[in-house]
Formats: sequence, structure tokens, C-alpha cells
Amino acid sequence: MMIPIQRKIVFLICISLTFAGCQNNRLNVDVSNIEVNVKLERFDRALFEMDPDTMNQAIGAFYSAYGDFFDVFNVHVIQIGQASSRHYASYLSMFINDPTNREVYDYTNNLFSSTEEIDRDLTEGFRHYLYHYPDSTAPRVIGYVSRFNQGLFTVGNIVGVGLDQYLGLDCKYYDQMGTPRYLLKNKIKERIPVDVMYAYATMLFPYNDSLDNVLSRMIHHGQMLYFVDAMLPGYEEGLKAGFNTGQMKWCRNNEEQMWTHMVEEKLLFSTDPLDIRKLIEDAPHTSFYTTESPGRAAVWQGWQIVRSFAHRNPDLTLHQVMSQRDYQEILRQSQYNP
Repeated sequence: MMIPIQRKIVFLICISLTFAGCQNNRLNVDVSNIEVNVKLERFDRALFEMDPDTMNQAIGAFYSAYGDFFDVFNVHVIQIGQASSRHYASYLSMFINDPTNREVYDYTNNLFSSTEEIDRDLTEGFRHYLYHYPDSTAPRVIGYVSRFNQGLFTVGNIVGVGLDQYLGLDCKYYDQMGTPRYLLKNKIKERIPVDVMYAYATMLFPYNDSLDNVLSRMIHHGQMLYFVDAMLPGYEEGLKAGFNTGQMKWCRNNEEQMWTHMVEEKLLFSTDPLDIRKLIEDAPHTSFYTTESPGRAAVWQGWQIVRSFAHRNPDLTLHQVMSQRDYQEILRQSQYNP
């Protein structure tokens, strides 16, 4: 029976609200008895405020305190080589004493004079992690300043966070560097817990690239966002997705049209790298859709598919949802049909 258009809209809204309620109930678990305290460690302060007369001792202390993180920071983030190299101390001194680097550090340190709210959200997030993974250990979260070289990285059980990537929408440095406007909305402190959880999920559940296509990418990214859902169930959806209010409204209002377009244009199973980039990567908008659409709109849709899959398989644990690597089977079982 065909549903009249006005009734159909009401019907869809009701289903959407009911599904959202079920989703929240499933992930809103009681973590009050889980004892863990995760703080944003300030390696940036330790580095920029060390006594230059004791640099050699400090380097040894950094190795002891930060381990593999220190290696990655030196070699891959600020790219001055390993601390064991002959000229390392002089290279590190130049990095620390560079006037622009010190200015960026001072700006960052002032903005992050207190990390109480971030610490609270990280702690709450990893309480949820230990609820779902009781035999695991919460990672260390270590902040650094790299003159905008690197946003986040994971190594072992550590998540490194480039604090100079979260200086706010109106930060003068982003303007000076010509950072695209569409990227600025996520360069805010509130995004740090979301990005930490997303990065940690990516480390725990790597992409199965045996068949790389649009569908696989969008559902894998959807799984990562579902992990963020489980870790930070109280966060608003737009903040988790990285979309502003208008972009969230566009996705919700055009979910059916996006899906129809993908199916009709045979984009879902496209292995063309250009198609994948246009649908999955950050951009001013998703080029297959209108200019009002957000970039990465297909990732948001992949998230809805994973949510539907989890909703239709209530006996699966979070780990089982996250470990599914047959992306086409996830779509089939989700019965996704916006």
C-alpha cells in the first residue's frame, strides 16, 4: 500500500525517533563502578619548559617517561631523527628555541591552561571502554606541540594529540597558513575526546582492504563512529560526526536521496579511488551531492548502516559489531533502507 506523502513523512520521523531511542538505550551503560582516571599528559610543557642546561639528562628522562611516543615524536612528527643520533640534542634545541615554535607553544599553553573538561570526558570515555573490554587497559593520552605537523597518532597503548591542531575557529595561525574554512569547525578543544576515541578505534580495528570500494570504506568509517558512540554516548551527534547544525540537518533530510543516488549511479561498489575520495574524505561538500552537503556525507550514512546492523543484532557485543569485516554482509543484515 502506498503511504500518502504527508503520512509518510510522519511515519519516517516516528521510526527515526524510535530507533534513536533504542540506540541510546543500548549504549547508555552504567560505568559508575569502573575506576580509571585518564588525564591529558602535557609533554609539550615538559619539552618547552625544561632547563636547557640539563638537556642531556632531560632527553634520558623523556625516554624513560614516554618510550615509543618519544621516538615517534622525534622521527615522524617533528622529523629531527632519533634521540640516539649524534646531532639530536642540537636539533631539539633548535626546535624548542625557534621563535615561532615558542610562540605557538605559548598560545597553546594559554588556551589549555586547564584540561579539566577534556580529562573528565576522556575518563568517562575510557570507563565505557573498560566496560566493554574489562580485560584491557586504558591508554595514555599525551599532548604535544609540533608546529602543526601532526594531529594525532597511536603507538602501542598511547594516543598522541597535537594540541596545536585544536586552537579554535578564530586562531590566527590557521588564517596565516590558509587552512580551508571547511576544516576549521573541527579545530576546537571539544573535538579532542572524539578524535582520541576515533584514532584508538582505528588502531584496534584496522580496515579490511581485501576489497576496497566505496561501500567498504563508508561502513568501516561507520564502525569507527559507532565505537565513538559507545565511548561517548552523551556527546551530541554533530560533534561526533564533525558536522555543524546545518550539515546534520541536510544529512537527515536527504538520507533517502543520497542512498538512491548511490544505488542508481552504481557508486556503492565503485573501486575508483577518485570516487572513494569524493565520498569519504574531507571536502567543502560531497561533490556527488549539492553544495549544501557536508564533505564525508557517505561516512555519516555508513554510520547509520552500522547502527542499523547493531540494532537488528541485539545479541552482538560491541566487540562483535566492531570486528565484523565483511562490509557487504553488514549492509545485508542491517536491512538499511532509508
